[in-house]
Amino acid sequence: MRVTTSQAQRSQLDYIQGNLQRLVKAQDQAATGRRFDRGSEDPAATADVLRADGILASYAQFARNGNLAIARASEEDRALNNVQLITERARELASQQTGSNSTAATRLIAKAEVDQLIEAAIGLGNTRFNTGYLFGASRESQEPMANTPNSVPPFVTNAAILTNPRFEVAAGQLSTPNHNAHEIFSDSGVMVALRDLSNALGANNPTAIAAAIPALGAASDVVGRLLGETGAKVNAYETIRIQMADATLDTKTRRSLLYDIDLSEAAANFAQAQTAYQAALSAASKVMNLNVLDYLR
Repeated sequence: MRVTTSQAQRSQLDYIQGNLQRLVKAQDQAATGRRFDRGSEDPAATADVLRADGILASYAQFARNGNLAIARASEEDRALNNVQLITERARELASQQTGSNSTAATRLIAKAEVDQLIEAAIGLGNTRFNTGYLFGASRESQEPMANTPNSVPPFVTNAAILTNPRFEVAAGQLSTPNHNAHEIFSDSGVMVALRDLSNALGANNPTAIAAAIPALGAASDVVGRLLGETGAKVNAYETIRIQMADATLDTKTRRSLLYDIDLSEAAANFAQAQTAYQAALSAASKVMNLNVLDYLR
């Protein structure tokens, strides 16, 4: 096979160009810390990196949802504890006013305190959270509690139109972090029991006062159950948050192995590419400087 001088020169130039491209790539890797800049350089790795980016974005959203769920559940926990304190104080007042030493006057004094407890319960029902009401459910922009007439529990939101907010705290795992005002203050019987006690004290009716004691106890038990549910949710969210942090770290590590390059590896690659490029230049200069006299010697 006959090889002309021009063919030899083109071959050397192609070899030099190839080594120069490898040198430039090694230089870019050392400067940026990335294995590649364009997807065409490594399509398979690029697809894996993009997939990892999508997973990390979903994990970040789950983490935000989880933090919000924990905040809502923790705030409900505080409110429910205060509701239980209210029911306990109301039961204490009722027990005091069923004794023989109680009079119409002492019962009116107790009624005034119970009315204050009702106002406190309404305030808890109207707990603010972010830009809305914690217990407002799907109508969080509206106050869920109002002090209505004695014949009606001080609650205004219709349970049929309420939908508690749900948050995706993990892939496919939707959770409701807190209850609504209807569940806490109406379904539990808390407000009815408090209002009945207030009316009984105002009417100086010992029988009705005594009847309020077990009603308040039953309401307190329901609130205690809600407290247990809320505490369990907080624990579950905390566990999920730890698991999500571990999964995020693992995904970031896998992504880094695909996309990032170790500084020492990049430096070694650059030194190797530089040596190869210089060797190619040296060899090409010798080949291209040859003439016919060199071959005749």
